[in-house]
Amino acid sequence: MVWLTVCNMVLWQRVLPVCLLVTVICCGIRLRGVPVRGMHRVLRDTYGAVFRRGCDTKQKQIFASALAATMGTGNLVGTALAIMTGGAGALFWMWVSALLGMILVYAENVIGMMFRRTAADGSIIGGALGYLRYGTDSRIAAALFAVFCTVSALGMGNMAQSSTITQTLSHYGILAPVSGIVTAVLLLIILRGGTDRIGKVSVWLMPILCGFYLLGCLILLIRNAEMLPSVFLRVIREAFGFRAAGYGFCASYLLHTMSIGLRRGIFSNEAGLGSSALLHMHADSGDAAMQGKWAAAEVFADTVICCTATAFVILTAPQPVYLNAGDAAGLLLYAFSDGLGKYASLFLTVCMVLLAFATMIGWYPCGAACMRYLFGSGAVTVYLTAYILFCFAGALGSPDWIWQLCDCCNGLMALPNLYGMCRLSHMLPRQSGEN
Repeated sequence: MVWLTVCNMVLWQRVLPVCLLVTVICCGIRLRGVPVRGMHRVLRDTYGAVFRRGCDTKQKQIFASALAATMGTGNLVGTALAIMTGGAGALFWMWVSALLGMILVYAENVIGMMFRRTAADGSIIGGALGYLRYGTDSRIAAALFAVFCTVSALGMGNMAQSSTITQTLSHYGILAPVSGIVTAVLLLIILRGGTDRIGKVSVWLMPILCGFYLLGCLILLIRNAEMLPSVFLRVIREAFGFRAAGYGFCASYLLHTMSIGLRRGIFSNEAGLGSSALLHMHADSGDAAMQGKWAAAEVFADTVICCTATAFVILTAPQPVYLNAGDAAGLLLYAFSDGLGKYASLFLTVCMVLLAFATMIGWYPCGAACMRYLFGSGAVTVYLTAYILFCFAGALGSPDWIWQLCDCCNGLMALPNLYGMCRLSHMLPRQSGEN
């Protein structure tokens, strides 16, 4: 446990911030700020296509699966933790992380499609696996990414989510073994159907889940609408180190708030990890720029929409109770109880359980693709068995070491991915922002 804590401290506080910043600069300069510059065109070509029904079924399934992997309990509890530890200004830096994340996932999907290949067994090798293996010509980097991604899928994408489901349902007297078995069985039924069934379930689940959660947030925000302007000004003021009247400017507070917001934002939208490109590599369309737009739209939905809604619900709740809420889950429950009353606990339980389960579904194809790359198609069945067993183990495990392991594997997974993106950033097509 101690070595995991030390590893995470080094990775997330020293190494990754520098690597992420360097990668964003390299890719952002080449792309000339796209997709952030011309964001309205990205949203028009993605969300607009869905509402106009101008999007093919396969693309909808990929979009929903990627959104399921990205949106999880981190959008709820993670946002609450950011506000609790970094203040209201942390939300501003989460917005910044979303803009940087949109550039990262756009770039990694464009590069991933450029180096997409079909293996001898008919399977697709693309995403980070493709550009590390065929772009940088580094078998070692590709293998390291595959190993860390496989463990991350079993950890963050599986055990951590199963643990969250168990803890949430335990408040209703449901025993851990029972919730673990039920979750594992449902997961097995869906995953045995392969990527097609995963896509179909995600297309059905994610709109309902996102709509249900955002509707609950909207009810509370309408109820406290008169507070929204002052809360927005507070977010901006505290983001740059200005506290309440009488405190003035504080540089240390600025740096602390910036650090918390950026880290929580990146953890939520998973930009730079390489998981997004692993899902989009299965798209029928060979339009690399279009896959980049879909990936950027996923980050926008995750952080700019979902995390912002959560943060504003918290910040419009009676203040300053959130400073003494004790824990992020308690803060979240308190904020929703202010408007939903006795139904807040049930509302959050449904959202937490379904978000966690959706994440488990969305992360499985990432780990399966990496296992297939490492050991061949026959290893996928073994991986499916391990995924189900780890789901049950997560329900019985200690949340502390599970989350520590997840953070460590995520950081290690990002390193070879960012290396490949920096190496190949010169191959990104220069963008004008007009398309």
